[in-house]
Amino acid sequence: MTTTQLKGDALLAKIAEFDSTVTATVKATACGYLKDNGKVDYVEFYTQLIEAKGLNVPTEDPEMDDTEADLRERYSDEAVDAFLEIWDVDDLQGFEDAYCGEYESGAKFAQELVEDCYGIPNSFPCFVEIDWESTWSNLRYDYYEQDGFIFNANW
Repeated sequence: MTTTQLKGDALLAKIAEFDSTVTATVKATACGYLKDNGKVDYVEFYTQLIEAKGLNVPTEDPEMDDTEADLRERYSDEAVDAFLEIWDVDDLQGFEDAYCGEYESGAKFAQELVEDCYGIPNSFPCFVEIDWESTWSNLRYDYYEQDGFIFNANW
């Protein structure tokens, strides 16, 4: 019988020695989970077993509010993180108003915005050149680019 409580891998190894017919009382006792009064400490035994198996990993950040958790689920962690690089966590209620999407570059965003708003065709004759970088430079007063994500500054 073990006098100290086994934890982590040692606990898992000891449990693996038992077959399915061995009771929880025998397992807990053999792993050292006895109270001072001689009774089995089931709560501590199962707590340590759950921890050893890695089953107690929190699924949500306790610091994260419902709005942030919802946005991270519906968009992406990267998009929300990019927003938070520009604004504060208290501004997350405006995320959806500000979020324009993820783009390869500001120039690609500028091109899509102009084509969508003004009906410019996607393909021009070969002699037509549009400087999308300059267009993006002009739009930068109204938009922010952070890690490939574009946000409207006027939400």
